[in-house]
Amino acid sequence: MSAADDADLIARVCRGDPRGFEALVDRYLDRVAGVASRLLRDRHEALDVAQEVFLLLHGALRTWRDEGLLFSWLYRTTLNVCSHRLRARRRMIPVDVPPDRPEAAPPPDQADRLDAIRQAVEGLPDRQRDVFVLRHEEGLPLATIARRLGLSEGTVKAHLHRALTALRDALKTRGML
Repeated sequence: MSAADDADLIARVCRGDPRGFEALVDRYLDRVAGVASRLLRDRHEALDVAQEVFLLLHGALRTWRDEGLLFSWLYRTTLNVCSHRLRARRRMIPVDVPPDRPEAAPPPDQADRLDAIRQAVEGLPDRQRDVFVLRHEEGLPLATIARRLGLSEGTVKAHLHRALTALRDALKTRGML
């Protein structure tokens, strides 16, 4: 998967060859859906995001200027679409279901901890969440994260530190730490 190969496929799309776009989708679908799945924690919604990202790409290819790697554009667009969906989730009003019986709450189990962590990560500001996910879920080095997000490495470190502090505080508030 080289930039030259991507440029060739993009040129084919611009000439009206639908197989060029199919080849781009085949090449990047799993990666785009994987990023979205890690951010959203929902494989079906991740596939919806991937579809939206590729629709955006199709429209963008008409004016594409070869200024960088295609996957960088796809990655940034995927983060933006996921961020929009996560913000929409936070705006939803949760409906509390009353418990069947008034008992003391059992201690949190592993599933409760994971759910609390997921909710805390979703509650992070967009940039902090992006940095946290790239570092701790994708295992990327800070320099790579900085390049992908167009930030300095120091800024990435600051966002990561703020994210970890916010997550620790959120988990303490929920009695998970």
